[in-house]
Amino acid sequence: MKPILETIDTRFGTASKHAFSRGNTLPYTGVPFGMNYFVPQTSDQEGSWFFDPHLPIFQGIRLTHQPSPWIGDYSWLLLTPITGEISGDTLFHRQSSYNLERAIFNPHFLKIFSERYQIETQLSPTCYGASIHLRQIQGKALSLYLHAADELTVEQVDNRTMTLRQEGETETNKSPLVMYTALASSKDILSIKQEGQDLRIDFAGAEDQVQLATSFISKEQALFNLPKQDFEETKQDAKTNWENLLGRFDVVETGPVDRTFFDHCLYRLFLFPQTFYEVNEQGESIHMDLASGTVKPGLLFTNNGFWDTFRTSFPLFALIIPEYYRQFLEGFLNSYRDTGYLPKWLAPDERGMMPGTLIDGLIADSACKDMAPELEEEFLKAMLETATKADLKAINGRHGMAQYQELGYLSTDFHESVSHTLDYAYSDFCISTCAAKLGHEELAQTYSQYAKNYQNLFDPETGYMRARDVDGNFRPDFSPYSWGRDYAECSAIQASLGVLHDISGLSQLMGGKEVFSNYLLKSCQSLPLFETTGYGYEIHEMSEMATAPFGQLAISNQPSFHIPYLFRYSNYPQYTSLLIKTLRQKAFRAGWNAYPGDEDNGSLSAWYVWSALGLYPTCPGKARYDLGIPLFDHLRVYLADKNQWLDIRTQQNHEHFHFVKNCQLDEKEVQSIRHQDLLDAQTLNFTLSWLPNH
Repeated sequence: MKPILETIDTRFGTASKHAFSRGNTLPYTGVPFGMNYFVPQTSDQEGSWFFDPHLPIFQGIRLTHQPSPWIGDYSWLLLTPITGEISGDTLFHRQSSYNLERAIFNPHFLKIFSERYQIETQLSPTCYGASIHLRQIQGKALSLYLHAADELTVEQVDNRTMTLRQEGETETNKSPLVMYTALASSKDILSIKQEGQDLRIDFAGAEDQVQLATSFISKEQALFNLPKQDFEETKQDAKTNWENLLGRFDVVETGPVDRTFFDHCLYRLFLFPQTFYEVNEQGESIHMDLASGTVKPGLLFTNNGFWDTFRTSFPLFALIIPEYYRQFLEGFLNSYRDTGYLPKWLAPDERGMMPGTLIDGLIADSACKDMAPELEEEFLKAMLETATKADLKAINGRHGMAQYQELGYLSTDFHESVSHTLDYAYSDFCISTCAAKLGHEELAQTYSQYAKNYQNLFDPETGYMRARDVDGNFRPDFSPYSWGRDYAECSAIQASLGVLHDISGLSQLMGGKEVFSNYLLKSCQSLPLFETTGYGYEIHEMSEMATAPFGQLAISNQPSFHIPYLFRYSNYPQYTSLLIKTLRQKAFRAGWNAYPGDEDNGSLSAWYVWSALGLYPTCPGKARYDLGIPLFDHLRVYLADKNQWLDIRTQQNHEHFHFVKNCQLDEKEVQSIRHQDLLDAQTLNFTLSWLPNH
């Protein structure tokens, strides 16, 4: 059975706080990869954590662009339906309780009943807006408050239509950021009043359908973006959009597990990146180039951190929704054309967050899978320019680029120098891979050598990757349990395994396969100890590792995503399936406490989906999958490029069978699988066992 959209509760993972994450998600209602999402706001006192699933308070529906609480929101607008007069001008004076039991939180449909005002609010989204149905059940006249962090200016177009303009600036580059919102009511607008910085709109009647749309280009474009259909038709269109993507997974037989969490992960998978281009009246794709403040042709996407998503989300897109992946690539190339750099963390323009330039992983992965060959030469040029051109603002490209070129590593002069160095070495592998494919042999060889720069930070005495100063001396006060400073959101224990592109080389560097195997064993067997040296306080990722019984395998965060699959390269390959199945059972749950840590733009959901398939893209940029252990007895996956279904079957899928006896691709036994072989196959069969093979 394909996923049933109405059974997906968007609140999974929302029971999070600044100090501890169970996903740090929001209950987004929208269409896949939409420009806006819509979330009921429960509090304006918690900053980015403005929704609490346990708090039955409704301050309004927030049109949001927040990709993560750590990034924050921008160009947001709060719409609060009320009736009657309000005694004060704050959100506290306007808020109402709402009935948690009667509320519906679906990807394509949101329904909230306000107890104070006796108003039922229903919302169905479009890519650029939503259709909102309001009904005051006692027949009282409806009003709507509009509240934003940016100053709102209003223009009434006619007696049922108005436009808003709100101007802010982007977080890092401080570029002007203007959002236009169009509102069209099915009833006359009686009045529009300014109350403080907010607006109050009074409508004629107790029931109304309000069409809403936004634009980052112009008020005329916002008006053009208004939904063209009524509420029910809009809802059906949103449902169809979701089902087109969710329906590419068909769980024929679940076996001994529940599919609820799997279905939720599919929903999370198709939220990011978000659309940042629009379609004009001539049917042309256009976007606002925030760097120049001008409208340019072509696609553009935003709200994506490549440090998070290159590992799991985009390799899954390449397999499941290749037609979308090609559009994303075109949009990211337009980011480079607009700014001169490939993006690292877009929200809406470059934030300069996290180590590395890991969009390189997307580009190499798409190249080795022949996703968009016509773009490869320009992407190679973009990768080289991003790797070798310094940014005076230190936002774009490689931090410490000149020093990395000189020393072959970043020194202790730079924050998170070890993580940066390892990620740059991986990016150099990606450049080498793309250059080789395009026949640039000398360039490929040069960057293949650079890809070994990770070796410059290995300390054979301790067995870890360590920070060095400019003279080559290791930082003296070293502890493998110390987080931060030299490492991004991890310690040396996890970071030292962050050589995705050369696992065999890392194994040899550590002292051979046995030493590498013992390192992996020790990491999983150790206590989850940590030291706060680099941060000065306990960050939530430390808390999540410490309170989960998985040793130093901090599955809550990206540096550990691939670690269970590294056992496939060790003396204990059978332990990969044991770890994956145990993590699925113990670290993830169908509920508001859903995830073991930050879900991060779909990346952790994608990790779970990969685990359910029994496959993993350990190194994006190599068209090969390592084997794990599937979740279901029988799962069918639609491969769009081949217009055919792949059947993944699991024999002896008992709850206590944690090991893979054998795996066959079209009746041929395999230990790993090439991407093209998977596309060409009909069936992938796993047989599980109680005890491992010897």
